[in-house]
This record gives sequence, structure tokens and C-alpha cells, in this order.
Amino acid sequence: MYYVIEGDANTLSKATIKQVLSDKTEEEKSVPQIGLATAPSHWASCVQAVDPIGSSVTSTIYLEDNETALCCACVPFESREWEVYLVVGTGQDMNVNGKASAYQSRGGGFLHVYKLHDNGTRLEFLHKTRFEEPIHAILPFKGRLAVGIGAELFIYDIGTKAMMRKSRGGRVPNKIVSINAAGDRLVCGDVAESVTYIVFKPKANRMIPFADDTIQRWTTASAMVDYETTVGGDKFGNLWVLRCPPQASEEADEEGMNGFIVNERPYLGGAPYRLDCRAHFFVNDVPTSIKRTPLVAGGADVVFWSGISGTLGILVPFVSREDVVFFQSLEQALRTEEPPLTGRDHLMYRGYYQPVKGVIDGDLCERFMALSYDGKARIAAELEREPKEVEKKVVEMRTRVAF
Repeated sequence: MYYVIEGDANTLSKATIKQVLSDKTEEEKSVPQIGLATAPSHWASCVQAVDPIGSSVTSTIYLEDNETALCCACVPFESREWEVYLVVGTGQDMNVNGKASAYQSRGGGFLHVYKLHDNGTRLEFLHKTRFEEPIHAILPFKGRLAVGIGAELFIYDIGTKAMMRKSRGGRVPNKIVSINAAGDRLVCGDVAESVTYIVFKPKANRMIPFADDTIQRWTTASAMVDYETTVGGDKFGNLWVLRCPPQASEEADEEGMNGFIVNERPYLGGAPYRLDCRAHFFVNDVPTSIKRTPLVAGGADVVFWSGISGTLGILVPFVSREDVVFFQSLEQALRTEEPPLTGRDHLMYRGYYQPVKGVIDGDLCERFMALSYDGKARIAAELEREPKEVEKKVVEMRTRVAF
């Protein structure tokens, strides 16, 4: 089953439309409505259960009171014998126009909890809990729920009539927009200040930030590649890979509250340690989702990402130093042999926000296949290989993971 959240700004919800129609005369009701009813400062939103096998929507719940769904997660709660519930984070009276209105006076957000019936095809509303800030990120964490409320991270458990707070701490500079977890470690993406690594100490019930970034990154999506490495994207069209320093990682994993990480002092208004940037690349689209996954059964893992303009891309890891040297040489040769149509320098284009690091442009390398025979021969001579051998290398890089 898929659980989908939808929201549309400046659109009247079904409950609001029903209320408006009740105040109209019969003559006004008879006027046909073309498209959705629109109004400033209003939101229309719903939660749907979708059956991908039967290609049907099995359940739809419309949100009321000018709420819009912002995030959702299926959460197994340990206190309910690991029964799975659907939790939806919402925002109320959200403003996207930059100007506050008289209607938008409440603000805040809610956590809606739904019970799953009939193998997840039907949703039953249990309760909702109000918060002072809209909920932009939630994640199942050790049988509970990790929630980003504004700039602070919380851990909640399910209750009979509301969500119950179990732990509080782990602040980021501005607002949490994404959460990832591995073991006792949480990685929180900030709306304007990259990501922050936070360790959860279960015995003391504390969350301690221990590493953050040195560069402002307006995070739109992030995912953990391994226990120490995070890949993410920002709203300026960049992809980046950050890794936690070994010393900070070891200190964060120490048992109890007597370790170094608990007593480390913040540095320059941030966490005690700084993350290392291992890769950075401009992709010319705003990443909206990132996932480490194999594209075919039994294939190697890649970093798969999607963009707001419909772009689908992958980051493929190299398995040998020989391939790295070969494609670096091929990329460098193609920069002079196949310049961009706009005349802009390729290296400057790919590194406009931060210099390119640790990434080879696969799109540029594949331009070798479209060159004339003379162009292929010149580049192959620089690489001390035959043109067919270069073509074979480029094709093998594709077929290694998917195509």
C-alpha cells in the first residue's frame, strides 16, 4: 500500500465549500463552478491510501480547519506491541504569499494518527495533537516517533488521546525539514544550515548535537548513505555528500553520559565538530527526494534522486582507481572537445555554488558517443586507447547498475 498526502494552496477545502454553499441562495448555487474553488489564505488537503496492484484509491480523508499535510510516515510503536500506525504532520493557516491576513491568526501544526484496517486499505482517525509550529519532518525511531518542531527535535510515543512527549533536545539553527536515523544517531536537515548530527542517549534520555557543516546549504532532501555519511540536495540545485569525522563518530558512540561528547563545548555557535565535504556537484534542478537503493534485483547500490522539474538521476560509486583515472581524463578531454552551446566554462557551471569535488560528470562523458569519428579518434589518442575501447568503457559504466 502507498499512503499519499496532497495539499493545494489558495484553494477551498471541501468543508469550507460546504459552509459557503449553505450561506448562498438557490440561484447562486445553480451557477456552475469551473475547476477548483480558489481563495487566498486557504488550503485544501487530503490523505489517501492507494493500492498499486489494483490501481485504486481505497481510502481518502480530507483535512479540515485550513490544515495542509506536510509529511507522513508509517510508525510501528513499541508500546502498542509494534502495531503500525499512519502519522501525518500538518500545518495550519500556513502563509505562502509573504503577507499575513486576518484569517491566518492561529498558525501551528498537528500530528494526526490513523489506525490501519483491512491490511492497510482503510484508515481510521484516532486523535490529533496540536503544536506551536508546523510539522515538516517525522521519522520512526526505536519504536517511537522522532518529530521536528521548528528548530527542535522531539521524540514522542502514542497515547490514548494524544501523543506523549518522551524526550526533548537537539536544536538546529532554523527549522528541521528532514530527519534520517541509523542506530542511536539522527541526522536533521535544516532549512538553511545544512545538516546536524545528533546522538540519542537512551539511558539518560538526552539528545546531543555533535557535528554540523561549515557551509550554508538550503536543504530540500537528504538520506544516509552509511552510518557516518549523508547525501543531500539544496534549493540551489546542488548535490553533496558529507561525512562525520572518525573521532567525533567514536566519541558519540561511547556508552553512558561520561564520554567526551557530552562535555565538549560548542564551537562558533554550533556543534563541537565539523562535517567533511566528500563530494559536491551542481545538477541544475532542485532535488526533492534522495534514496540509496539498487535499481535492479541483485545490482549494486546507487544514490537515486529526483528533481522538482522531473529530473531523475543517479550517483554511481566507482569500484576501482583505474576507472576514476580513466573517466577523469575523458571528462577533461571532452571539456575542450565538446564545449557547451552557451559558451560557458563547464567546470565553472558545475561548481557555481561550491567547487566541484569528488564527482565526474556522466552526462558529459556520454557525449563521447555523439562525436564524429575524428573527434573520437583525437580523444582516444589522448587517453592512449582505441575509440571502441572508450565507447565500451562508457557503456559498461551504465550497464553496471541498471541499463
